[in-house]
Amino acid sequence: MLKRNDDGQAAKEFYEKRRAWAEYACTHAELSDRAFRVGFWLSRRMNGDDQCCWYSIPRIAREMERSPRYVRYAVAELRDAGVMLVVEQKGKPNTYLLRAPFF
Repeated sequence: MLKRNDDGQAAKEFYEKRRAWAEYACTHAELSDRAFRVGFWLSRRMNGDDQCCWYSIPRIAREMERSPRYVRYAVAELRDAGVMLVVEQKGKPNTYLLRAPFF
């Protein structure tokens, strides 16, 4: 979590990076439509202060009306393509952060 007295400048910068990430991810040759869909869903739930989000696979599946297997495969694909950092902790929801070559 970022703590700055910058009148929201860090958040504005993050939202611009998030927009650029979506543009990059939607044209990334290694990403399937499934991976982009899950990645975009996660990116829209990241806020400018923390610049990440925390969701379990079952919750993502439930909210997207998809199977947990669909979400697991998509998250693995996002991680393998290097466009999302996934921090897994046993017994806790995963933490998701955007990654792209230009960040």
